[in-house]
Amino acid sequence: MRLEKAMKGWGADDKVLIRILGGLDHASKPSMLQVADAYQRKYTRTLKDALRANIKGNFLKAATAWISALEDPAQHLEVKTNVDVDTCTDLDALLDDLLVEHNSVECMMADVDAQEIYNCCHGWGTSDGKLIALLCSRSKPHLQKVAAAYYEQRDKPLLKRLRSETTGWYRLFMTYLVESPEDADVRALDSAMDGLGADAVAIIEFLVGRSQARVRAAKARWEGKHDKPLVDRLRSELHGSNRTLALELLKGERNETAPVNEKLAKEQADELHKGVSRWGSTDDEKFISILAKNSPNQNAALRSAYEKKYNRSLESQIAKVGQKNLKKCLQALLLPPADYYAMRIRKAFVGLGTSDKVVCRVLGGSDKCDALAIAAAYQRKYTTVLKDGIKKECSGNYKRLAQAWVTLPDALEDPEAPIDVIADTQSEPDGDGVVDDPDPPTPPASPKAPSPPPPPPVPVPQPTAVAAPVQQCAIYEHQDSRGVWTAYDNATASILEAAVRSNPNAVVRLPGIPFEVRFGAAARSARIQQPPPTGALQVNIHNENSRVVRRRPAGSVAPPPAPPAYQQPQQYQAPPPPVPQRPVQMAMPAGTFPVLVPAGHGPGMQLMVRAPNTGQMMTVIIPQGVGPGGQFAVPLPQPPRVQYGAPQQNWRTAMY
Repeated sequence: MRLEKAMKGWGADDKVLIRILGGLDHASKPSMLQVADAYQRKYTRTLKDALRANIKGNFLKAATAWISALEDPAQHLEVKTNVDVDTCTDLDALLDDLLVEHNSVECMMADVDAQEIYNCCHGWGTSDGKLIALLCSRSKPHLQKVAAAYYEQRDKPLLKRLRSETTGWYRLFMTYLVESPEDADVRALDSAMDGLGADAVAIIEFLVGRSQARVRAAKARWEGKHDKPLVDRLRSELHGSNRTLALELLKGERNETAPVNEKLAKEQADELHKGVSRWGSTDDEKFISILAKNSPNQNAALRSAYEKKYNRSLESQIAKVGQKNLKKCLQALLLPPADYYAMRIRKAFVGLGTSDKVVCRVLGGSDKCDALAIAAAYQRKYTTVLKDGIKKECSGNYKRLAQAWVTLPDALEDPEAPIDVIADTQSEPDGDGVVDDPDPPTPPASPKAPSPPPPPPVPVPQPTAVAAPVQQCAIYEHQDSRGVWTAYDNATASILEAAVRSNPNAVVRLPGIPFEVRFGAAARSARIQQPPPTGALQVNIHNENSRVVRRRPAGSVAPPPAPPAYQQPQQYQAPPPPVPQRPVQMAMPAGTFPVLVPAGHGPGMQLMVRAPNTGQMMTVIIPQGVGPGGQFAVPLPQPPRVQYGAPQQNWRTAMY
């Protein structure tokens, strides 16, 4: 009652609240739990909700944290649930109590995980090893509770904080991982449909591999986000049989749990065989209507029945379908979802480079149990471990995150299972060019009580807060566009010196400005592929513009100017790729004008040019033997003739 009176009227009586709440704990009489329970019984709302409605700021955070620390995670239900099932008389009440107890303990674990994520991201740098081990040993439903707990603790979205701490493919994979399944699917659909043309394979990949419930949830979330029907967007993005298949799968009418009907499988096999004519043409509508409505198990039975009766695979008949993408989609319907996604990952690893977007979308968008099933299917199909394929094709923290997601078990389901994350390789740059920070590889298998954040490892002196000059043991300088070396201030030099002593391959974010100083093996960027002789590089994190950084002892005389290779303008450009064809320079005959072939164009391609005499736009074709950087002659068009005294006609000039 005294708490309620302190919160009534114009503003709350903070002194009374502090005196009452601060004087209660688990051992006081009455205890904090007893007071909170009595308040909820009397005023039909929790004490936390009442405090949130009347106070704010750090006082609110401290008050709710104090109440949470003294709460019983199981809500006093252990006495009711710790009974013998055989002797229990009210099993329905026992089941209700078990569900409430389970949810309460999960919420407590989510609070602990949210605090641990904050500890990993707070301070100087990010503890990527601890962060990866925590996120990859949780399921997506639990991560949604962690995100809600983080927002309640910090008033900031968890995903926004994680994206600010990561870059490159590491950021994209973590985004798909932390997002809810429907949000991850909406992101994948937007990525497939935005821009010029639609990625039909990515759209069908979502519709084929995801469960019907997940497809319906993603459809509702997409329509709520864009305020338009998804079916209309798919109709505008896809065409032909691809559109028919996508719209059929979007209905979500497949019965995934229906038993296999062998008789129906034989009848469908006959129908599909009749759908292929003797000349090889196929009835696409019949294939779509049967395969898109069957469950994965029914399609497997259909595949087996067709092969037994006609002594050929059903895939060979599907291969006769006209559209290439439709062939892939229909063949995917014959596979279990885990096998199909394993095939997609395998194809992402084949060829020149890795399709990292497919890896992030497929693995990061899958739940924990689905990711483990994909890894098992990959090993069964290709007799190699998916973890080894990721190790070969990916790098840095992106590699560590992907490997952990497909190997680590769910720690909440199996708390005794070991949680091992691959050790960080300091000399190996990440997929975004940033060398990973060394982290302890093995965090606890189950959540522990939150600990206060550790003090920052390196004290950062502020130049405006000291009266005397900071003692330095080294001077750090960067080279500008004129070749002049400019020294960093004492505080920044101290930070750089401390970082490079603790890690020769350190990456240091300069405070207050969007620049990083990269040392050792990490001293590279998109503009400079190899570390400079000085072993350090300053990089703009937005556009990768780079400057060379050097170190010299304090009090020493500056060395002579650097070699000419590093005396040039500050923006070091990587050497241009070799020109595939030698440019052909021609003498321009009379009555023509020269046209320069831009990069990325070659013989047989068309260019739009403007005639210098008439200003008219012309379409010309690049002749054979002329590559990028070369020139060729184009005849000047004749200006239109105008007859005076007669209506002017619209003359057309021939295009060369």
